[in-house]
Formats: sequence, C-alpha cells, structure tokens
Amino acid sequence: MSGRKDPTPPSADDGATAVDSCIAECPPDPCGKDAIANVTECCGSEIFAAAKKANGGKDPKIVFGKPSSGFDAETDTTTGTITVNSGLSQCTATEKVYFELANLSNKPAFDKVDGEVAAGNLSREDYAIASEQIEYDSLTKTLAAIDKCKKQWGCASHPFDFDGFRPAKGFGDYYKNYLRESHKDYYRNFWDSGYKAAYDAKHPTPPGK
Repeated sequence: MSGRKDPTPPSADDGATAVDSCIAECPPDPCGKDAIANVTECCGSEIFAAAKKANGGKDPKIVFGKPSSGFDAETDTTTGTITVNSGLSQCTATEKVYFELANLSNKPAFDKVDGEVAAGNLSREDYAIASEQIEYDSLTKTLAAIDKCKKQWGCASHPFDFDGFRPAKGFGDYYKNYLRESHKDYYRNFWDSGYKAAYDAKHPTPPGK
C-alpha cells in the first residue's frame, strides 16, 4: 500500500519544465513500498542511522521469519540482527522494524545493564525493570515516529499495536498497568538462567535464613 501521490503534470502555460514536474526520470518513491524501506529510506530513517552507529558503523541486518523469543520481533544487539514475524501486515511490520531499530540504537544502555547484572549487582526484578525501561524509551520513540510518519508510510488509518500504550502516565504506570507479564518474564527467566548465580554469590543468604 502506498500513501504517495504522483505530481500532477503541469499545464502548458505554467512555466514548469519536465524535470521540475518529474515527468522525466525521477527516483522511485520508497515510501509505502515495504516495511524496511519505510523505515530505512522514508520518514523516520534517522533511527536506522542511529542503530547503525550503535552497531559499530555496520548496517543492521533486518530479516523476516519466526523470532525465537515468541514475540512479533526481536533484536540481537550482539550481531545487529533484527528478526520480524513474516506474518505481519506491512504497517504493523513497519512499526516493529522501527521499534527494534530503536532498541538496537540503545545498545550502549543495554550493554551497561548487562554489565551490572553480570557483576551480580541487579536482582531478578531490578534487571527486568532496567531492561524494560530501555524498551520503554524505544516505545516512546516509535509512537512519536508513528505520529510523524504514518501517512507517508501508507498507514494513515492503520491501528498500530503500540497505540494501546498511549494512555500510560510514564514508565511506572506502563510497567505496572500496561506491560504484559509475559514480556517481563522474558527478562526474569533470562536472569534465572544467566545471572542468578552471580547475584547469589554477591548477596549470600545470611546464616539461619
């Protein structure tokens, strides 16, 4: 789907040339073409540049398939790979690609949290909260991009998944009342398998308790 409107050819007496009106060769309009082009070449493409910078100057790799996390999309900040559910509509996929690029652009913040939890400094819930707060930043950026870009993306009337989070009054309200427990559990379970030992070693249970 596309929200583009081709320019109206000039009348014979308005003084415009063929080049002015794009009757001659014009570069193809990437907007509304597909989910990746929407975010990398159209409105909001600055998030791709930010993700590339956080990825060590390398283009993020965006692929469609089945995310291993069970969610509609996921980002591997180590490899710079974003995987998006191939069954999504173009507009929903655009939303997810933008969000995951925002997550990748926040790689330094994720790396800092990972360093803290690996050192045994974050409890199970502290780790979930710290990780989800970074994702909340990505969410707010995505909602702002939707407001700015949805018409150019060809998605002016599309109901976006993240619209349901708009009433949240900041991160605390979002975490407590809007975010699914299954999403929090992703980080909690990751703590259980990867970081519990480090935390327990640094915070031994006092004798008799």
